[in-house]
Amino acid sequence: MNKKEQIINIADNLLIEKGFNAFSYKDISKIIDIKTSSIHYHFPTKTDLGIAVIKKHLEALEQTIIKTKDKTPIEKIKKLFIYYKRLSSNQMVCIVGALTSGLNTLNEPLRIELLNFTNKLIDWVTSILNEGQDQLIFKTSTDSKLKAKLLITNLMSLVQLSRIEHQNNSIDGIIDIILDDLLINNN
Repeated sequence: MNKKEQIINIADNLLIEKGFNAFSYKDISKIIDIKTSSIHYHFPTKTDLGIAVIKKHLEALEQTIIKTKDKTPIEKIKKLFIYYKRLSSNQMVCIVGALTSGLNTLNEPLRIELLNFTNKLIDWVTSILNEGQDQLIFKTSTDSKLKAKLLITNLMSLVQLSRIEHQNNSIDGIIDIILDDLLINNN
């Protein structure tokens, strides 16, 4: 891993742990033992670094979409659940949850990149729901995109609550309820 990738990974961890406005280039420099000017070389502004972090998440999402392309709708939705379970077990939140708490303080290019990521996630979940409905696996929804947003916001809120409660023992039960609500045949 090169320095630029290290900086992005450290920034990602700090963003999720503390929030975007609660860490600085100095925090990153202490962790990987480089000068802040080296960070500025790769990322002239913190907005540039934030965009790089979001793009890292977008690339991971796109890889997941590619890897699950030939999977069933249930397998795809379970992949989404696994992601949120992992966040919960590590007492972390997703990139959207981490950035939206300070949304009004973010520069416009960073907000646009966050919106791009969010739209990609919503589109993917919408496509999973539509595919499941077409295959008569998932219950029909009058608006799959709204259902996708509901599903995502439930999962985002669930990891936030797990973090607040310092426990993730209810996540499996709640995810089971969400899945049961989606399935036509719950047997």
